[in-house]
Amino acid sequence: MDSAPLAATVIVTVRNESGSIDSLLDSLLRGARSPDEIVIADGGSTDGTVEMLRARAAAEPRLRVLEAPGNRSVGRNAAIRAARHEIIACTDAGVEVEPAWLGEILKPFAGGEGDGGARVDVVAGFYRPVASTSFERAAGVVSAPRLEEVNLDRFLPSTRSIAFRRDAWNKAGGFDEMLAHNEDTPFALALKSAGCRFAFAPAAVVGWRPRGDLRSFYRQHRRFGLGDGESRVQAWFYGTIAAKYGLAVALGFLGFVFPLAWLALGAGAAFFVLQQARRGFGRIGNLEALLGVPFLKVVYDVAYLNGYVHGRLASAAGSR
Repeated sequence: MDSAPLAATVIVTVRNESGSIDSLLDSLLRGARSPDEIVIADGGSTDGTVEMLRARAAAEPRLRVLEAPGNRSVGRNAAIRAARHEIIACTDAGVEVEPAWLGEILKPFAGGEGDGGARVDVVAGFYRPVASTSFERAAGVVSAPRLEEVNLDRFLPSTRSIAFRRDAWNKAGGFDEMLAHNEDTPFALALKSAGCRFAFAPAAVVGWRPRGDLRSFYRQHRRFGLGDGESRVQAWFYGTIAAKYGLAVALGFLGFVFPLAWLALGAGAAFFVLQQARRGFGRIGNLEALLGVPFLKVVYDVAYLNGYVHGRLASAAGSR
């Protein structure tokens, strides 16, 4: 067990984040445990983000700014290579970390809180939606699990809230720079395949704003599915989605011959609506949960599945 305080570098990738980067930096620097170093990799901003960052870096010696044109995987790998410390904590532009975030996500590294008290290689933090409209509130329920919904055997950390040792990143081969969408899922799976030991820090929370309209919500989740398809991961997840809606379509057609199939379809739809609405009860208004969450869950599923199919097709075409 390490007795000395752990030094940590926080890395972030940005592109055209002039409207949000100050809020993120302010939240990091005012935390109960502030970073020993912050490395921000800019992927090619054209809105003044780099100039804002360099101005802040001139007054804050812990802040370093890199220009790393390319996707987020390129930026993350560049930031990690430039980091001075062994422990890397990662979050994203567009979020704000809670005051306890960094201290909580570092605790398992010092405490040996992996399986059987073994050395921890990766710590998964948590994230919660911060919403101001009915749409955002329902979108947050669909897009983010409640703490009690987390299955630690399946939960994969998001780059919004994760920390890892540099040697774990090396073992996983870094972030795959061929992937421009949802690159954190294959990275987390590569960490698991490399035998890295995970811990969960539920109090290491960042707040993020869900998409505020239907089009951007759909496009975001389609990109996530596209990334999974390109990297050919999570096939079981997409198989489950396809089977669910395939069964619904089959029952709809079968009802023309056997009307009881429509009864089964109606019962299944009612169960789905109530199941999804229950996820929102207690978190958002009951009407928002009953009307908004089931509808957006369907949009979410369709977006993911559409993106996954296109990603798999693109991956197959690229491998020929």
